Amino acid sequence: MALRFDPEQQLADQIEVIEDAIIVPFGDGTSKNMARPAGVFYPDGRYCETAQTWRASNRPTIVEPRFPQPEEITGHLPGTVLFGGLGYGHFGHALCESTARLWGLDHSPESIDQVVFIPKRQFTWPSRSLPPLRPIVNALGDVPDLVAVGSPTRVDRLVVPPQGFGVNDMIGACPEFRTFMDERLRKTVTAEGPEKIFISRSKLFRKRGRFLQEEALERHFEAEGFSIFHPQEHNVATQLAQYKAAKVIVSSDNSALHLAAFVVSAECRIAILLRRPGTIYKDFIEQFDRFAGISPVIIDACSRFWFREDEPVQFNEVISYIDLEKTSRALAEHGFIENAAWPNLSEREMEIRLEDFEERAETLLEEVFP
Repeated sequence: MALRFDPEQQLADQIEVIEDAIIVPFGDGTSKNMARPAGVFYPDGRYCETAQTWRASNRPTIVEPRFPQPEEITGHLPGTVLFGGLGYGHFGHALCESTARLWGLDHSPESIDQVVFIPKRQFTWPSRSLPPLRPIVNALGDVPDLVAVGSPTRVDRLVVPPQGFGVNDMIGACPEFRTFMDERLRKTVTAEGPEKIFISRSKLFRKRGRFLQEEALERHFEAEGFSIFHPQEHNVATQLAQYKAAKVIVSSDNSALHLAAFVVSAECRIAILLRRPGTIYKDFIEQFDRFAGISPVIIDACSRFWFREDEPVQFNEVISYIDLEKTSRALAEHGFIENAAWPNLSEREMEIRLEDFEERAETLLEEVFP
């Protein structure tokens, strides 16, 4: 299963309005990779392809379930409801996937009473899946009430916009989504905060990926006049205000940049320090180009990686050794800093740093990708 996604193609004429639609949030069927049985049906039992959810165009996140029997359809949503797709608890996925149909609010042929989400995880009370989404949605201004369903539910009238945003080849978004974010965020957010920031991960939950020398990076950037910004310590409105105020942003490749891309000015200069293997940096290049007309400077200076012992490696959570000498030279070359001589750790200093991290995170690390 794959989607043909073109960031130049408008999708408004593909919006569907389904009378007596059936939403199946957790259905019977066979899961495929990350995709579980769930979706939307027409009242006659046909599966609605427009409501199919995606991470990227070749990575579906739901698969068609069995159509429920009449007695299994226990929920009911009155009025006209916009289908929001999967509701995620993870900030990055919520930002890139759970917002991906909200552009339909500005293109719906009918007034919307509610926005309905299928919870990513099963909850006894489905509404408990919504709190991570609300701060993001609240920043978008006038949005109808959010609702989540946990059992097969009949909807009087369901408006289904195609998914207009995602990751990888969907990160550039459809034109309607880019306009939606421009109108709702870039043109409305008031800039407030320092002009030079380094987005740090040093205060995140210890199992989250980061640079081994994250605190050292903070000290070096502070010496260069940067303010250290910890996004998780601020509400979404404050984060947006800071990103809009910034004229220079240096950050690792992380979810904060997905939010920043919605509001930064075209004059903002951005450097991205790669902290994990792979090609995720291409997403940020594409998103900043499509949303802000910016070409970030990419600095690839990590040479060693560690992960929790005896666990399958997750690229997003690796601990990375970044070559500070190489990083400072690259930053100075591109005009982000003046001092191009940040010292690297000795082998013993590296061992001490790893031992300290293991103790604080209460875990053992092993080197990966040697």
